[in-house]
Amino acid sequence: MTEIKKTDFHDAKAMEEAKRIRIEVFVKEQNVPFEEDWDELESENYLAFCDSEAVGTMRWRETENKIKIERVCVLKPYRGRKIAERMLEKALEDIRNSCPGKEVFLHSQLAALSLYKRLGFKQYGELFYEAEIPHYAMRLEKE
Repeated sequence: MTEIKKTDFHDAKAMEEAKRIRIEVFVKEQNVPFEEDWDELESENYLAFCDSEAVGTMRWRETENKIKIERVCVLKPYRGRKIAERMLEKALEDIRNSCPGKEVFLHSQLAALSLYKRLGFKQYGELFYEAEIPHYAMRLEKE
């Protein structure tokens, strides 16, 4: 069973878990330089737990008049279990409650496009690269 917890940005233990997962997925698997991934920006953070082990993380933050979802990742052995989808559903619920009416957007790697489309995001603009990984910008369609 998967449990999704919203964590406090100032909770050092939770942020260490998020960092551990992000290093494994982004830095080790995808060769993203650590400095490009870990920026210490103030954000709303989530951890996904399986059998009390942190296995996924994500965050969202306000950027001017919008909300940006970022750093969605799940450890390789736990992929395919809809963990990222559950984290995103929880985050979107929290965003609707705390920031109603604000546009929600993200930058999706190509492999994750279908996940975000299932949750109501639509891609826009041209293909671009972040950390040498192809991405599309996506925004949440109004409900």
